[in-house]
Amino acid sequence: MVRKTAPSTLPMAKAREDFLRLVEHVEDYAIFLLDADGRIASWNVGAECIKGYRADEVVGQHLSRFYTPEDVAAGRPAHALDVARREGVYRDEGWRLRKDGSRFWASIVLNALREPDGTLIGFLKITRDLTQRREAEDKLRQSEERFRLLVEAVTDYAVFMLDTSGHVVSWNPGAERIKGYRAGEIIGSHFSRFYPDADVKAGKPARELTIAAAEGRYEEEGWRVRKDGTLFWASVIITPLRDEGGRLRGFAKVTRDLTGRHEAEEQRLALAREQAARVEAEKANQIKDEFMAVLSHELRTPLNAIVGWAQVIRSSPGLPADQFQRGLDAIHRNAAVQAQIVGDVLDISRITTGKVRMSPRRVDAREIVAAAAETLRLAAEAKRLDLRASTPGEPVFIWADPDRIQQVVWNLLSNAVKFTPPAGRVELTLATRDAHAEITVTDTGAGIRPEFLPHVFESFRQADSSSSRAHGGLGLGLAIVKQLVELHGGEVEAHSEGQGRGATLRVRLPLSPDETIVPARGPGAVRLDGVSVLVVEDNDDARELVTVMLGQLGAAVLCASGAAEGLALVREKRPDVIVSDIELPAGSGYELMQMIRAMPPAIGGLTPAVALTAYARAEDRVRALGAGFDAHVAKPARSDELALAIASLVGRDRR
Repeated sequence: MVRKTAPSTLPMAKAREDFLRLVEHVEDYAIFLLDADGRIASWNVGAECIKGYRADEVVGQHLSRFYTPEDVAAGRPAHALDVARREGVYRDEGWRLRKDGSRFWASIVLNALREPDGTLIGFLKITRDLTQRREAEDKLRQSEERFRLLVEAVTDYAVFMLDTSGHVVSWNPGAERIKGYRAGEIIGSHFSRFYPDADVKAGKPARELTIAAAEGRYEEEGWRVRKDGTLFWASVIITPLRDEGGRLRGFAKVTRDLTGRHEAEEQRLALAREQAARVEAEKANQIKDEFMAVLSHELRTPLNAIVGWAQVIRSSPGLPADQFQRGLDAIHRNAAVQAQIVGDVLDISRITTGKVRMSPRRVDAREIVAAAAETLRLAAEAKRLDLRASTPGEPVFIWADPDRIQQVVWNLLSNAVKFTPPAGRVELTLATRDAHAEITVTDTGAGIRPEFLPHVFESFRQADSSSSRAHGGLGLGLAIVKQLVELHGGEVEAHSEGQGRGATLRVRLPLSPDETIVPARGPGAVRLDGVSVLVVEDNDDARELVTVMLGQLGAAVLCASGAAEGLALVREKRPDVIVSDIELPAGSGYELMQMIRAMPPAIGGLTPAVALTAYARAEDRVRALGAGFDAHVAKPARSDELALAIASLVGRDRR
């Protein structure tokens, strides 16, 4: 008798056989069939590798054999079958048993298998051994727990986590002690809450996260704010947290309260400053006393000749003509010397108070050098000095007040003539180098002692101020040279191999950039056509005045009323030059310049800048230059002064 099989059963049986052949040799997964009661009906290589049983040992056994005794007692095997039977699939992770009794962590999927008419015929069970992953996760959890306990035990440091946008996601007891917030009060808040208002307005918190993410670490010291509003001096380290794929997941922030140390350091520095100020005051008094003695001598010497000859002429009506003329010449000569002394004193006073007036224009430096050399040629010939002047064949155009630059060259040249012994040599040369005009005076004279060389450009300083000195003068000539050169955006330097070995003094002035700045139709005016200028000034009237002044000279003017707005415009608009006040709301001009200089050059970190301020003392100028400004112009400033300062900076290659 032949047994007939229903047509629908044949394809199902063939599919089962095909499936079993397909999974039979899979090693990474245990894949086997169960009948409707949960007894094993097939077994593959992966099942044997993972569970340890051969097919003949396990086929026909119930799947509960693989469960731990506690799971069997809890009815977990039956529960798994019931869920799969009811919902079609059951998923779980848990401990399972191998043949040798050892446990492994298993991921299982149990699928119900049904006939087309819905009749349950069994289950497909897929098991994967995840023991290694489980052990790694356990180790990670243990490590995290140890780290959590460690962090919670730290009270001297605020250690907490931020999400990628800067919101607090964890908080330790040290953070609560230092900052004053409990975890429930601060978690979820943005960490900018810990910063002073000025730092928040300047975008400092966001900038710190940006730097940390880009460079792998951000570290600084600065003021932070506690819950009660008091400030403390903090040492801060921010570190980005990334996953295995390199994606940013947040930040770790460690803060330490260094207020005590900072106050002690401030007291130490204040004491050091006080001591230094006392020393400087004593030195200044000594210099003042020496200067007054020298000034008295220098004024009385020509005055003696003037008064003496005047008395002789008045008391001797019959004085011979040659003696009368000699007396007049002496009076005229010594009056000129006195006028020069008074002029030098007035010049240095105007310069240091920011009141010197200049009339700049485009001028050929060769004319200035030639005029200075010609003026002093007779004095050089009188000492039998070999005075040589060398200039290029082509014009060397600079933006400058020609009278002031001629004063600079005359001072340098007259010093060289004064300190060079008879039959010596003095050389005056003009050359161009690196977009600058270089005026150099070299002599074979007395030279400069190494210990005096750093002070050679200081006011009232002389290498020999004794009563027996060989040369006269107030010690103002080189100080005036330095101040005038720097007002033109240039620099001056002195070199000497030592006493008796001559000296070299070199002035560098920016060349005139023809393509950017051209002379206006009026004499002495400067044009700024095509120059983009950012003006940072909080006073509305002052800002409007500077805007109009520069606009009339052709500049394209951008305006900002504060440091934060100015910083944003530097990044966004990349101006050619910045003109900034010092007193600004929510951050000074010094702080603005320090932030700009901290930026990469590609986004404006080297943009030339002029400090336009009512702080006009010499020390104010030094502080502005030290903060990163390239030039200092005192208020009230005329448009030609400000234009000259801008013109001297535009000629520099700062990009």
